[in-house]
Amino acid sequence: MLEYFILLLFMVNLFLAIIFDISIVLALFANLMLLIFYAFIKDYKLKEIFEMVYQGLLETKTILFVFILIGMITGIWRLSGTIAYIIYYGTGLISPKFFYVGVFIFNSLISLLTGTSLGTASTSGIISMSISTAMNFNPLISGGAILSGCYFGDRSSPMSTSALLVATLTKTDLYENLKNMFRTCVIPLILTLISFQIFNFGSEAELNYDSLKSIADMFNFNFLLIIPTLSIILLAILKVDIRLNLIISIVLSIIFAVIFQDMGLGEIFRALIFGFHIDSEIGRLINGGGLLSMKKMLLIVGISSGYFGFFKHTDLLMSIKKYVNKMFEILPDMVVMSLISLIIAAFSANQTLTSMITYEMARENYEDPYKLALDLENSAIMTPLYIPWNITGRSPMELVGGPISAILFSFYHHYIVLVNTIISIRNFKKNK
Repeated sequence: MLEYFILLLFMVNLFLAIIFDISIVLALFANLMLLIFYAFIKDYKLKEIFEMVYQGLLETKTILFVFILIGMITGIWRLSGTIAYIIYYGTGLISPKFFYVGVFIFNSLISLLTGTSLGTASTSGIISMSISTAMNFNPLISGGAILSGCYFGDRSSPMSTSALLVATLTKTDLYENLKNMFRTCVIPLILTLISFQIFNFGSEAELNYDSLKSIADMFNFNFLLIIPTLSIILLAILKVDIRLNLIISIVLSIIFAVIFQDMGLGEIFRALIFGFHIDSEIGRLINGGGLLSMKKMLLIVGISSGYFGFFKHTDLLMSIKKYVNKMFEILPDMVVMSLISLIIAAFSANQTLTSMITYEMARENYEDPYKLALDLENSAIMTPLYIPWNITGRSPMELVGGPISAILFSFYHHYIVLVNTIISIRNFKKNK
């Protein structure tokens, strides 16, 4: 009974934060204190409690470091002229008539090549949103197209860590899983393309040529400025560690900032920590970035990672497993998987932990491990996007400078979950 009361308070804290516009960081910290209080009641010693929190931080230390590097990279790319260069020449390559579809395809290709949503957001995502702003397109739709593209490859790339995680959990063959994923994404993919093109019809977006000219006057352009973004994509394909990959791009950008823009060490340091900021009209196109721009994400991930040890070593979630098993008896598999993964995503605040706990909750109800792997990919990998404080959707939008409400327009997520749930319902009724 205590477990249900704690989980209820957990959810109430988060919903109150949203309703009354309280910082989600404070709500997550309050929930961490709630979990510590629960552990005390269950007679865990102080040393054991700190060990639980520490284990959670260890699980996410890599992603925390990656966030720090990404914050720095988004600042130095702006200072070196890389972002300005891509905006200036990239706007001429994209047809306004097919802009949202183009953004989705562009980001889908990069995520398919790299297998990472964060890597995609920090390269093609930033470029796409900057061009969208320059051409006065709706940031909500552009953000949705970026998110859809980021997770196209995150779900089904051979280099995707989430696909590898699911294959490892279910003890299935990665490439067999990928074949099943591509088979079940055809209809959602077509619907996604149609949806983005519908929003493109009647768009009155137009290019601000004065702003583009001002950008060109402000920076010294050279074709080498595109190398820091290309290096991330190339090194990701070569499976270079993401941390080393980002550091190399930062170093290249620092060199280019000195050579092409004649920047000093003080200006470089400010861009790395505080981002790039200028007080002019073109500032809306290129301002932003820096380590401090990631402070909220670092706090969200750091605090929520402390939950992992409590979920793993206490009976907090396991006490409801018997009810999950009953749900599988009376409801289609994808309905149950979508519901429990959505709830778990609200507690875990990240995609990895959502996948691991959803698997643990559901595994006893599947005879075919490949079906379990496919349903995990179509639920636990996708549904965390719908939780505003979960880093699955928030972190890419923080990186590209887009509104978090853009998750409402991430049509690929909607159609993956919806189409595969409908198929599951049909099969359930047929076999009943």
